[in-house]
Amino acid sequence: MAAAPGQPLAVDFEALSYISSLVEAFQAFDSDGDGLITAPELRGLLSSLGLDKSEAEANDMLARADADRDGKLSVEELLDVMNAGELGLGALGELLQSALPTLEAAGAALVGADELARTLGAVGAGTSAEDCAAIVECLDGDGDGAISIEEFRLMADLL
Repeated sequence: MAAAPGQPLAVDFEALSYISSLVEAFQAFDSDGDGLITAPELRGLLSSLGLDKSEAEANDMLARADADRDGKLSVEELLDVMNAGELGLGALGELLQSALPTLEAAGAALVGADELARTLGAVGAGTSAEDCAAIVECLDGDGDGAISIEEFRLMADLL
């Protein structure tokens, strides 16, 4: 449930940063950009996170996490296997989902902290400017102080 108006948003920014880093790593190892990774790509991804796995371990992990049995992992399946759902960021996901239509209607290509704070204020969420700046900082993969609307949509959907 999203924070009520006037209530501070309780966000575990360390957990948000963790999920964001998993998504970034996933995207970096999705070599063909199809939104899916194979067992060799999974092994590279895990290695980049400091989790060195053998080919057999990566294959086993993929087999266990591959909910739709297509032989590949989606970012959602990766987050499931990495226990990201247990981090309690559902309220933030709902909040970001509530802001998405307003941002899309405004034609926003990039979302900065100020724009996020204005948008969340417009949808009745009581989120501080500091929280909005921290959210953008956690999700800003390239360090330019803003996130693309595509990245925003992806994170809103994943949380």
